[in-house]
Amino acid sequence: MPRSVVHSRRLSSRDDPVPVLEDLLNCAGGLPGDLGPGDLVLIKPNFVAPLPRATTDFTFIEFFATRIREAGAVPIVGESSGYEFDTNKTFEILGIGPYLAERGIEIVNFEEHGYAPVDLGRGMPVVDVAEPALRAKWIVNLPVLKGHTITKVTGAVKNLFGMLSLDSRRRLHVRGLHAGIAAVARHFANALHVVDARDLLTRAVFGETRPLDYCLAGTDPFALDHFGSGLLAIDAGAVRHLGRVPEYDVRGAAPPACADLSTATTPKQRLHRLLYSAFYWLDGVKCGTVGGKSIIPHLHWTLGVHPALGDVTDAELRELAALCPVEAISVERRSIIKERCVAVRCLKCYREGPPGSIRLGGLNPPRRRSAR
Repeated sequence: MPRSVVHSRRLSSRDDPVPVLEDLLNCAGGLPGDLGPGDLVLIKPNFVAPLPRATTDFTFIEFFATRIREAGAVPIVGESSGYEFDTNKTFEILGIGPYLAERGIEIVNFEEHGYAPVDLGRGMPVVDVAEPALRAKWIVNLPVLKGHTITKVTGAVKNLFGMLSLDSRRRLHVRGLHAGIAAVARHFANALHVVDARDLLTRAVFGETRPLDYCLAGTDPFALDHFGSGLLAIDAGAVRHLGRVPEYDVRGAAPPACADLSTATTPKQRLHRLLYSAFYWLDGVKCGTVGGKSIIPHLHWTLGVHPALGDVTDAELRELAALCPVEAISVERRSIIKERCVAVRCLKCYREGPPGSIRLGGLNPPRRRSAR
């Protein structure tokens, strides 16, 4: 069996990514030679939440859509955001819809286009997979490399988890999250993975950043994430959904020396994971018996990160209200309307509002404001 290859290039957020993407695509073997008219190629971005620094660069999407068309096939962009976020609001706030419409590229919200059951084997429960992913002849997976509170690392392997229905994701959170993430990635072997590792984001959505200046490509997502774990100074052996990664070759930029790889799990992280697993189970029981909306967004609001008003003047409050894309900041009530913000939490008010006017609430907020 041939060894996997990680194609690695240096790339900063200040650089034009197109030449590097062209190089990586060619070195990874290009798109399949048998693509033809009418063949569907799914571009799976990482639009986990409406925060630009945590999501796929639009330039990456446009580049691959163009190459797919040049190969005679049909590109389609499909995504479902993180369980606690509203996918349509994420699309709207990021502005991806108009961007792709100007270029004639279709984008679909998986939650609105149907799912079909798939047996992942290996004792895993049957899961519901987005219909466009099952129709696609090839998948171009475009994750952003990030740290993660529960899984330690989220990258090429975990990004494909977003092709599952919300109900399937919830069940796997209870019945075997790590095995489920790995099984989905193994099932969809017809994929090219291009990992944006230009900036280190310490947590999947709300975290601090610093430059990493890498971009990775290959057809083995496990090898890519093993390499990416080293970039994040995380011991890949402690990333349970990666399992035992076979040896692979690195072609291009070598990873930096990371002698101090993180393996320890803090008591707060253990508490986080226990609470999340318990609440996903309770959410399944609640929705299965009495119906209604999921409680998971409210759980993430409480345990995760959410905006809270600081000591603001009337003028600052009006400025914050004008910034909010979902009208969640009420000048009259002098409050943030949780029901409007809970499934969005874009933190535009925090990033762009007057300094000190918004603080971050939650059990484990970032320690300081990110400099971007």
